[in-house]
Amino acid sequence: MGQETRKSVSDEYEITEILGRGGFSVVRRGTRKKSSIEANKHVAIKTLRRFVPFSNSVQKNVPMTKKSLISDALLTNELLVMRKIVEDVSPHPNVIHLYDVCEDNGGVHLILELCSGGELFDRIVAQARYNEAGAAAVVRQIAAGLAALHRASIVHRDLKPENCLFFSKEENSPLKIMDFGLSSVEDFTDPVVGLFGSIDYVSPEALSGDRITPKSDIWSLGVILYILLSGYPPFIAQSNRQKQQMILNGQLSFYEKTWKNISSSVKQLITSLLKVDPNMRPSAQEIAQHPWVTGDLAKQEQMDAEIVSRLQSFNARRKFRAAAIASVLSSSFSLRTKKLKNLVGSYDLKPEELHNLSINFKKV
Repeated sequence: MGQETRKSVSDEYEITEILGRGGFSVVRRGTRKKSSIEANKHVAIKTLRRFVPFSNSVQKNVPMTKKSLISDALLTNELLVMRKIVEDVSPHPNVIHLYDVCEDNGGVHLILELCSGGELFDRIVAQARYNEAGAAAVVRQIAAGLAALHRASIVHRDLKPENCLFFSKEENSPLKIMDFGLSSVEDFTDPVVGLFGSIDYVSPEALSGDRITPKSDIWSLGVILYILLSGYPPFIAQSNRQKQQMILNGQLSFYEKTWKNISSSVKQLITSLLKVDPNMRPSAQEIAQHPWVTGDLAKQEQMDAEIVSRLQSFNARRKFRAAAIASVLSSSFSLRTKKLKNLVGSYDLKPEELHNLSINFKKV
């Protein structure tokens, strides 16, 4: 049989600088070529790498390395979720839009909306003035995006500040939820995908291996809101093990020195978002309609300078840690190394799970 011809991403786009990099992907700026109907349109091109060609890994039953199996699991998962978003969510002002998908020898390329306004926390720490009303506007947009995703039975599973980008540098730019590599659709989650996630934002039910639901995203939003108003995460410990225990127990505190000038209504809201029992948390739609989130009860006065300073320090540490993790994942991937176990936890893939990955890959 003749080989199927696929159009390369370079046939359609001029690819320029790198915008971001992860353990299994790289995001670059692209511009539609002049021959295209939408010539000169700027996009973000997220390339999901394959370590073994699809034809070798599935069709010829060539043994795949653990690294290639995991990369294909993440790739498959993101494609499935993005297809669901295109069908049931897009266009939405607070969810990233997928324009097209290309495939060539370099991998699978997602052609996405270009969000040039910067990451959530980067934008906030660069502002001359910061108040509760500004934080409420952020939560309002994230809640609106989550509500649309949850209506489509999509759980993000890795909601965190770096996965929320402003569409443009305009002051009133919409905030977009993005990066759906760890998301789940209609209760389907690959076992490998469940290995990953950010400990600071992970819900108790995710840690304990219980069923993940849209309320798991609500927990993550509660953590983001806590950080927005204090400059530090709600669960701080000397080790990941201790932090996990705090999360499982819901050991939440509002330290008087930090929180004395923060509205009581938002403290009550945070408490409801960070309930250990997911059934006790409000829905995304309920959050969007909360009087503090709508701005009715959010203070307009400038926030304490010390909170902004702590937020700047937290943001710098967060970016450094993210870069370090991406470097480890890219350079020497082994789930059995002590270094990586400390980052993503200990887990051994069972033979049947490895077999399921190859089967699930055929769904795309």
